Amino acid sequence: MDSSPWFVVEDPQEDGEEPWDFDAGELAFIATLRARAASWRVPPAHSSVDRPEDDSSLLVHISLSDSERRLTLGEWAVHFHGTHMRAGKVRDQLFNLHETPEDGFFHASGTAEQLAEQCATWFETVLSRPVIRMEWLSLDSVYATGWFFADTAEALAGGVDHALASTSHTGWRTSRVRPDRHHRCTLVRGTSQPQKGLHAPLCPYEPKPAGSPADRPVAPEPVRTAPSAREEGRGSVGHRLRSWIAGWF
Repeated sequence: MDSSPWFVVEDPQEDGEEPWDFDAGELAFIATLRARAASWRVPPAHSSVDRPEDDSSLLVHISLSDSERRLTLGEWAVHFHGTHMRAGKVRDQLFNLHETPEDGFFHASGTAEQLAEQCATWFETVLSRPVIRMEWLSLDSVYATGWFFADTAEALAGGVDHALASTSHTGWRTSRVRPDRHHRCTLVRGTSQPQKGLHAPLCPYEPKPAGSPADRPVAPEPVRTAPSAREEGRGSVGHRLRSWIAGWF
């Protein structure tokens, strides 16, 4: 194996357990995946090679976390079955997957090397996405916290202090407290730059395009009629974040 820090195969015998029984196809899959991962330029994250409880597949997975809060935000896994694989977001401790396209689920067939290449591309895409932590405040106390992919506002994790939220919610309805104006937005992982638009004060991050500005041609922006506040706000990241926090009450 190479020196890549990704998908290191631990020796179970060091913990007094039975050695892995990876076959030739599984070893080829791991080797190709690790070779691709060695060239990734993404923020660090936990990765692992394992088997599920029923030993039905080779299991490789990654997890994203907020290191400052010591909280795991989500896990993404690939089950390799020799000639095909299943990939998606993990939904439970047994590493079963959310099998819907909205959660990134897909199925692919091919050789071990071909599938490892697809697996590496998919993992790299997930690891490259910026993540933000939103905290809603009332009288300087945090009553709700949510973690989101900054590019789509897809919710990863979150919670509400209901003792504080009941007061904040009352204030929200009477316009004394507006959660979209009393918040903190912290970049947890990834590279981003300030956004433009009506939702920028709520969620001031968006993905930074790959490569340096000098490497990219600058295309002129098309001339178009400016959307109304309602049209722009309905599909914005900020609108989705407001909808998420409203759903907690």
